[in-house]
Amino acid sequence: MDAIIMEKDEKIRRNRSKTTQRIVEALEDVIAERGLEGVGVNRVAEKANVSKVLIYRYFGGMEGLLEYYVKMGKLFPVFTPAVLDQIRPLHESDVARIWYRQVIQTYRYFRTFKAAREVLKASVIENDSIAETTARAQDEEMTRLVSQLSFVKGADTQAISAVVLGAMTYLTIMAQNDRTMISIDLRSEEGWERIENAVKAIYIALNKMAIGSKDVELELQSAHLPLAQW
Repeated sequence: MDAIIMEKDEKIRRNRSKTTQRIVEALEDVIAERGLEGVGVNRVAEKANVSKVLIYRYFGGMEGLLEYYVKMGKLFPVFTPAVLDQIRPLHESDVARIWYRQVIQTYRYFRTFKAAREVLKASVIENDSIAETTARAQDEEMTRLVSQLSFVKGADTQAISAVVLGAMTYLTIMAQNDRTMISIDLRSEEGWERIENAVKAIYIALNKMAIGSKDVELELQSAHLPLAQW
């Protein structure tokens, strides 16, 4: 009897997982087609070929679905403690590499996938509850990521990250609108190569300042742990 119940529970779990994946994929399609302001429970349910009741049952509605999407690890990586131990810098000069690689990788993803870019726009959409929920979830994920990867004590990494990530978010949105910034073509690979090189230069300079400061302490990994290559 117990085996039958366990098998039934496992089947329900698998079915829910597959349905959740279909709903998420449908959400991405709708966002890519209509933008964040065009999403709705009915459209996503129709695209996923599921009852809209399931969206309310699984996520509590559209806002819950968008929060789940932002926090599921597709837009912002989720690091386990073990992975963080591997990422932790071995040498003082490694900190900059960790910072700029993550920023560059994250925003390359946003530029590559239309649905992700549309979600990024939530921060500039006003008077919209769905955009507000999405923007808040993004901010929570960015805050978590900055906290996990700072590896620094004594410096205001939140404020520094707000400046850099805020700028990258704005530039990414401008690129989608075919705009330029200081005559840099944000639609071209050459333009973004210049932006990414600037991000590297900023973090390398900050890393050097941190090394030379008496008030800043860098959190390095133990010498016996191999430095992760990512």
